[in-house]
Formats: sequence, structure tokens, C-alpha cells
Amino acid sequence: MSGRSFEQGEGHWRGAAEVYDAAGNFAGEGHDARAVRRDLDDGTVEVEVGFTGPFRLSGSYVIADHGDHRLYLGPLNHGYAEVLGERLIDTHNYWPDIGLSQRLCLMVLPGGGVQLSLALLSRGEQATYTVVGEYERRPVADPPGVSVTGSSTIPPAVASGAVPGAGERGTEPEQERSGAVLERPGTWSGTLELIGPDGDVLGTAGYRERVAQVGAAGHGGRLEVALTGTGFAEDAVITLCSDGRQRWTGGGDVVGSESLWGGRALAGTLLFGRDRLRLWRREVARRDGSAKGVLHMWYRGGTRVGVAHGVLEFAPEDR
Repeated sequence: MSGRSFEQGEGHWRGAAEVYDAAGNFAGEGHDARAVRRDLDDGTVEVEVGFTGPFRLSGSYVIADHGDHRLYLGPLNHGYAEVLGERLIDTHNYWPDIGLSQRLCLMVLPGGGVQLSLALLSRGEQATYTVVGEYERRPVADPPGVSVTGSSTIPPAVASGAVPGAGERGTEPEQERSGAVLERPGTWSGTLELIGPDGDVLGTAGYRERVAQVGAAGHGGRLEVALTGTGFAEDAVITLCSDGRQRWTGGGDVVGSESLWGGRALAGTLLFGRDRLRLWRREVARRDGSAKGVLHMWYRGGTRVGVAHGVLEFAPEDR
């Protein structure tokens, strides 16, 4: 992957995000504004951030772009990002102003005008927030932090589940509470790019994920999810119990559990016993439910054996 660069992330981005607390409760809406500019003299990238919501962040940081990876050099953000494609990065970073670590996947959709992101924020190993974002590229270069008064430090109480401003928590729409976007009967399909353990592009795979309700729909129901064309494991049919915020399997050839946020984002691990593989997957659907960006990382033990990523479109089940 040498020579790759996440240049499609440059520009001015605005959008709203849903923020969830450590227990998966809707904590409120966040408003994000970012300006991403490349310095033509030294090749670094400067990012100016303004985020308001259940927590606040404002300021800037510098990125050293090394093609297949990026280094976040502060002051607002420190860390490392793996560039998995010209439209996708996977990062592990740290925000000193709020004292939180972050695992983030960020994907620019085809056409370059929309970003989808999933940020898992924690202090140590304790989850604090999950941020599900959808942002649009804007041509106007207004300063992104003009409405932000400064970063609000998150107190240690957050680590035990308390959320600042919980009394001002927004009301999550019923559609999002129910998990309807990702759990609707129908088929997600598209082409995934396959990456090997050394970062080399292996090719592509035509991927399909068919979701069907088993028994009554809604909370307490079960889903049957049929996966074909994963690129690394055999085709499989997985039966999942779901309460709209988590879903989990019983026994079988594929077992595991996943978290859901707002019905349009998920992250979790599935074990494919026949293939001796572990899949950590993160997915974010568009607000209108028409498509979702997926990042699937495959492991054998602690060794990553491959990555599959791409954009899937949704076709509802014929009735």
C-alpha cells in the first residue's frame, strides 16, 4: 500500500452526530465542524476541529502523512492511523483535553461528498462515549470552531457510567431505538476490497448480507443473517438474538456478540469456528438507510490475516 494517501478527507466538513453513553443510552446530538488542509511545503496536514454536544472539543492538530499511515502529532490529537484505502482510515488516538482514547474508522463515500464515522471513546478500558457521524463536504471555508467556547473536560465519574449533562439528554427517535436501520429484512450488497496481512491489495469480493426476521419483529426477536462473499471465511448463516442495543448468538459454527447504536451503527466480534478466524467488524449506515460503510478485520489468534472494506447498498425484502 505504499504511496497511498487519504487525500479525499481534505476539505471543509460539517455535520451532526449521535452521541451515546457508556451504557448505550442516547446522550444527545453533537455538531461537528472540521477544516482539513494540506501544507504544500512540508506535506503535513492541519485539522481544525469544533465539536459541541454532550462533550466539547475545539482546537487543531497536525498530521504527518506517510502514505499508508498517518501520525497525529498534537496538540489536540495524538495517535496513529492506518490508511486502508484512498477513502478509509482506521485510527487509534488520544485527546488530552478530555482525557479519552479513541478507536475511529472514517470512510469517505464514493463521490467524495459524504463521510461516515464510528468513534469508540474510552478511558482506560472503560467505555465512555460512542459517536456515530455523517458529515458533508462544504465549499465555504468558515472557521469550524467559531461557536465553540472551549473543550469541556470529562470528569472521572464518566468512567462509572455518569454522563455530564445527562439531565439535558435528547430524545432518541423510536426508529433509532429499535435498531430498524441495520435490522430491516432485506439484503445489503456490494463490492469489498480485500487487503492481505502485509497491506497488499488482494482483489475484490462480491459481498451479500441477507437479514431476515425469525418470529416476531422488534425487541426480544431473533434475526437470521446470511453472509456470502466475505473474502476470508466460508459462507455462513448466523442466528442472532437482539434487544435493539446488543445482539448475540447461541452456539453454532459462528458465535459472538455485537453492540448497536441508534440502529445504524454496530461493532462487535464473531468467531468463525470452521475457519479458525475471528472477525471484528464496524459498520455505519447512512441516516436514510440507503447504504452502509463496512470495515471487517479478520484475525487468527492475535494476528491479523486480512481486511475487507467497502460500501453496501440496501434492497428491502419483497413483500
